[in-house]
Amino acid sequence: MLSARRSALLAALLILLTPMVSGCSAPSLDTHGSELAESVRSLVTPSGLEEQLVAIAQYERPSGSEGENAAIDHIVAVLRGDGIPVDIYTFQAYASDPVSATIEVVGADLEPEAITYSFSAAAERLEGRLVDVGTLDDLPDLETGTGERLVLRGDAAGRASAAGGSRGGGSTQVAPTRADVPDLAGAIALIEGNPGTASVDQLALMGAVGAIFINSEERLNDLIVTTTWGTPSLRNYHRLPTLPAAHVKNSDGEALRSLMSRGTVRVRLTTEVDTGWKEHRLVVARIPPPDPDATYVVFGGHIDAWYHGACDEAASNAAMLELARAFYHHRALLRRGLVVAWWPGHSNARYGGSTWYADNFFDDLRSRAVAYVNVDGIGQRDAKRFSANASAALAGLAESVVRQRTGEEIRPRRPGRNSDQSFNGVGLPLMQLNHNRLAEDGGYWWWHTPDDTLDKVDPEVLKVDADLYADGLAALLADPILPVDLVAQVEALGAAIERRQAEAGERFDLGEARRRQVHLRELVDRIQGSLTGGGGVQVDLALVDVLRPLHRVMYSPSSPFHPDPGLDSRPLPGFSALGVFAEEDPASDRYRFAEVSLIRERNRLLEALDRSTAAAERLLASGGL
Repeated sequence: MLSARRSALLAALLILLTPMVSGCSAPSLDTHGSELAESVRSLVTPSGLEEQLVAIAQYERPSGSEGENAAIDHIVAVLRGDGIPVDIYTFQAYASDPVSATIEVVGADLEPEAITYSFSAAAERLEGRLVDVGTLDDLPDLETGTGERLVLRGDAAGRASAAGGSRGGGSTQVAPTRADVPDLAGAIALIEGNPGTASVDQLALMGAVGAIFINSEERLNDLIVTTTWGTPSLRNYHRLPTLPAAHVKNSDGEALRSLMSRGTVRVRLTTEVDTGWKEHRLVVARIPPPDPDATYVVFGGHIDAWYHGACDEAASNAAMLELARAFYHHRALLRRGLVVAWWPGHSNARYGGSTWYADNFFDDLRSRAVAYVNVDGIGQRDAKRFSANASAALAGLAESVVRQRTGEEIRPRRPGRNSDQSFNGVGLPLMQLNHNRLAEDGGYWWWHTPDDTLDKVDPEVLKVDADLYADGLAALLADPILPVDLVAQVEALGAAIERRQAEAGERFDLGEARRRQVHLRELVDRIQGSLTGGGGVQVDLALVDVLRPLHRVMYSPSSPFHPDPGLDSRPLPGFSALGVFAEEDPASDRYRFAEVSLIRERNRLLEALDRSTAAAERLLASGGL
């Protein structure tokens, strides 16, 4: 029998060696898509992009603000001026605008410049001793697989684990436990790094009453600190942060640490946030193909921004607008419709707009949508590195688009839990194309700062990036056969099952899931080899019916209808409890609780495989290929 330690190390090695989406082919663009792409590219110009960029970036655009509404009004006026059908949805979302933060050092002449975060708790001169926790990597992990309840790793069974396990994501580093961290009961934690999804929750669970995060650079980045995705529900509103948190520049953090080196330091923390229900407006342009019953692709990016947000996200908004106009002009060439959505609530409601749309149009999305394409942060001055985030089914398309437009080879990564990826429950294949600055050139340093201004956008780079999206969207909209790769998606699932099996060792068996995946692989290989006909609506929907169950189990650990906290972003996140096996004695409560979770998740995986298999068999039997 393999030891738990050897199994964990093998799992980590497999994950480290396969960080990219694998198993994907990279077909050339279909002639139909190429014709449409060329026509669209000819209408999208650097000057046109710059005109829309300036019109949008002139406004500061916190979601729900006058500035955001003015930018929305401009977009709507341009669309309607071209005759493009536009819907404007007005709804209430739970959002949080950071207002201010101050830090007073008791008995010292030091007042660091500070800001607070979206969804920080509010506090008025909260006083406490300052305790240096180190860095974010020094915090105990949260237990994964506990659903809506957040607990520190090992505490799910009502006590701290005696053993540390490997950290998530495949690292062999031993995870810290409570014993490795200073006592935070009643203290204000000082910690280096920008907060992650659940950093404030980790500190609160350790007993801290407040937190001060130190930026690794000499700047302040506006961020959001809640694990809720979109507007909270009765299931998860209890996860809204209760800890007030502030953010300081690196030099001020070091000044605080210097004071602490001389003795006990007490601080008074004040944070002000404007949190509550806010009206949001969502603009959706619908570009119809000649066939009114056709399927459609969703193309989205957020309209709201921190400050003027030229790169993040006015440049993308400009590209979306110009591409929408160009595709509408050439709508006679479309086989599928295009739905273009400018999402509000990205920054201060954690993807509130895209989640609202997924919630309220779930049935239509499930019945007619075939892909989601997201755009974020394009047009960066001096951008040099191309990349993509894509589910395996669209990774080949992303590779092909970048290669044919730029000559560069990329290996797309699977999408993370970010960037308005709110459609995992719907089960749509995903794609986002990226073009970024290199770290040696300073990177994307102005992200989420007041310095994200017009001079950070290069219209010529924005044109290159818009052309990439023109090519990718054209393939999805005009190719006779929807360019999704079933084989790549099924192979990615097989690789994920193997990695999870290696993580489990001989303590948990995924053999039956692997056998069913192999059978499904044979079926989709037959389908892929038969896709030579004219396609059509029913074939589009049948292909997505094969993909949907696999996508859901690969990206979501639980219900497709209720967004999860996103604590484990690895493939098959519902099996995150396998990490417990490397840490616990089989007789322990925590081990046995984990085993029950894993049995149920295995049932979910087997059902997903059976649903996909049935969909594949129906497609083969239909004769519609």
